[in-house]
Order: sequence, then C-alpha cells, then structure tokens
Amino acid sequence: MIRITDTPKSRDRFGSIPIRDGKPTNSLSPGPYLPRRPKPSFLWIGCKRIVGLLLWLTLILGLGSPLLVPYLATTLLPKHLASTLNRPVTIARAEFNPLTCTLTLRHLMIGPKLSRPDDPVDPLLSADRISLALAAPKRLLHGEIVCNLGAGHFFLHLVRQKDGAYNLGQVLDDLLPGLPLLPLRFSWNTIALDNSRLAFDDEQTGKAHLAEELTLGISPGQANSLRLQAKINGVAITLPDTANPGRDDGPAVKTSEAIALVQELSQTANQYLQNHDNSSPQSLSPSPAP
Repeated sequence: MIRITDTPKSRDRFGSIPIRDGKPTNSLSPGPYLPRRPKPSFLWIGCKRIVGLLLWLTLILGLGSPLLVPYLATTLLPKHLASTLNRPVTIARAEFNPLTCTLTLRHLMIGPKLSRPDDPVDPLLSADRISLALAAPKRLLHGEIVCNLGAGHFFLHLVRQKDGAYNLGQVLDDLLPGLPLLPLRFSWNTIALDNSRLAFDDEQTGKAHLAEELTLGISPGQANSLRLQAKINGVAITLPDTANPGRDDGPAVKTSEAIALVQELSQTANQYLQNHDNSSPQSLSPSPAP
C-alpha cells in the first residue's frame, strides 16, 4: 500500500529572476559634453554667396557665350559700325571659342559711303575671315590686354586724296572715338594676313598700285617686326630679305618703286599710330616697327 503524504511542489522551469530595488535609469541621459560650434558670421556667409554667384555666372557664360557672342557680333556689331561709319556693314557668320577666348568673323564687308552714291571705293574692306584672340593671359595681372589679330583673304581699297589724307585714316577717326574706354591697356601681340590684296589709288601722283598674294606679319618687340611677301605691280617682293632685284634695269626700277611704296605706307601708318597713342590713354595698335 502506497501512501502519499506530501503533494509535490510545482517547479519553475525558468528559475527565479531576482529583482533588486534601485533607482530607475534614464535612457535619455546626455552623453559626454561637446562644445557648441559658433555660428558663422554674416561676412563669411556673404563671401560664400558671392563666390557661389561668381561660379554660377562663370558656368552660365561659359555655356552660353558660344551662342550669345556670335549673335551679338552678327546683329548689334554691324548696326553699330554702319551707323558710326555711314557705310553698309555685313557679317555673315561669327564663332566664339570660350576656351581660347577667340572671336572669328566670317565674310565681313564694309561698303562705300552712303552719302556718296558715286563712291568708287566699293567695297572699302572685305575679308573671308577675321579672328581676334586673347594672347598672354598673364599680362592681365599687370593691367594689359594683349590680342592676336589674323585675317584671311583680306582686301583693302586704300586711297590717298589730293590733300594727303587717307580714306582709311578718316574711317578710323570716325570709329575710334565711339569705342568704349577699356579699364586696361590694350595692345596687339601679332597681326597676320594671308592670301590678301591691297588696291592703292594715289590721287596726288595719279597712279594706281595693286598688291596681290599678300602675306603680312607684324610682331612688335622683335628685331624684324615686319614680314612681308607680296606681288606689287607684278613684282615679287619679300621683306626684310630683299632679294637681288636682278640685272635688268626695268625689273630693278620696278622693285625699287615697290619697296619705296611699302616703306612710305609703313611710315605713314606708324606716324598715324604715334599720333593716336599720344592723344589716347589706350594703345590700340602695335608698337612701330624699328
């Protein structure tokens, strides 16, 4: 006979978890103390905004200048030149490279005076290509803008009137005062013409001269700043290396006349440029050839 004297006690499978009395913990208690950053000053915020605005404008101009500059060069520039010179001016097309700061005008033409319907000088000037490029950007730090001028298939009809005045000088006198004043000094680094022509009518002597296959280079500051190769009145001329004119008196005389004509025009141009430099704070032309 089995007797059950005591009932078995229930056992806790998980055991007992002791709970100790203590202060409640705050999970949102602050960590280690960090110094508070000072607020940026108003001047610093303004500088950052100005720099950001300049960068934004530079980006916009860099992307938009290849379209904006040619548009202005083919619309506003011909109108301004035509009203200033009283001559018809056309520019068929223009291109601008913002990386090299080069502006190229295509098929430029300046016609006769509108006030003289019988003007025999038609056109006064024409060119298939005229390019203006920024040279020596480092000189901008010294307050000087230096550019290179190049032209291809350039034509100029030059006339010396009976009073000694040149039609090109009158055109420049009408054009230069209307140009905006630049904050920096302006000068040419090189001027180059290739495959060009020059027609020269001298009313003082009654002679007409023609220079064809003209290649001209002007580099101020160099020993031989003027380089010229052309066929003047049918005689081939190369400067500064003047080849022997030949043994025949005829070709020798024509060669001497051609060289004298080049020297006369060069001296006249230098004299005009010197007079202009003396009367203007800006230098719009290269230094005279030595």
